[in-house]
Amino acid sequence: MSEKKYRETIAEKIEVDENKQFVINLPNGEQIYVELNDKEIDTVENWFSLFGKHNLRFDIWNILQIFEEANVTQISSMVEQSKSTVARHLNLMESDGLILSRKSDKTQQGKIPPKLFRVNSKLVQVVENSPVNKPPPDDPLELIEFYKKEIQTYRASIYRYRLLLDSLVPLLDDLEDHLDDVDAAKDIYEKYFNFTRLTPWFGFCHFSDKYYEQFMDAYTEHTQKRLQLLSVQNNDPEVKEREYTYITAILPLKALIEIYRRKLKEE
Repeated sequence: MSEKKYRETIAEKIEVDENKQFVINLPNGEQIYVELNDKEIDTVENWFSLFGKHNLRFDIWNILQIFEEANVTQISSMVEQSKSTVARHLNLMESDGLILSRKSDKTQQGKIPPKLFRVNSKLVQVVENSPVNKPPPDDPLELIEFYKKEIQTYRASIYRYRLLLDSLVPLLDDLEDHLDDVDAAKDIYEKYFNFTRLTPWFGFCHFSDKYYEQFMDAYTEHTQKRLQLLSVQNNDPEVKEREYTYITAILPLKALIEIYRRKLKEE
């Protein structure tokens, strides 16, 4: 059983109809049509090359996915880059079709309303529902490009995991700061750490080769149900924000340990 069965990536070329619509098939049989312009179609098909222009693009994209909207000042503080540098990349990303912007509704007398940036939700819908990518090509040159895309995808995922996990630190600090007030600490714990809400939670399972395939079968069934639920949520007009993040990862533990030992010997 191949692990590629469980992995989805962006298709090399998305299929749109004569009206430039991308079709999303919902679990209940309904279809959602996402209208794309030429720039958006080109953006999805050149997803990796557009992100590959600069590492800062990955930072900005992941921050906007987590915080939904942010201005230049907020983003620059999170990526620890100057506002001029961040503004330049934001403008280029918007020009490439990766993100959108709008003027803030909040105004201060004598000041220009800040520009708020967000990811293009239509692109996120298309990416999440794109078909499984082709298997590794036989041609050696094409295979190298395939591997480069894989590395880029995994590095982006690692960054997103780190960003999300680091965002837990202020929550833990807030609970710790209120330990001298039992009622306040209890309110924070009940709201954010109560296990009946299953958040946050960490669990580790290690499997042998003998049982790994059985685990993957069970995980695949879970993944399919999760993707169906996400598809319905993404097309629910009543959903305005997402309050919870589900994080999961499957790591080749034996290979990681062997590489770590080899590095120690080399040093």
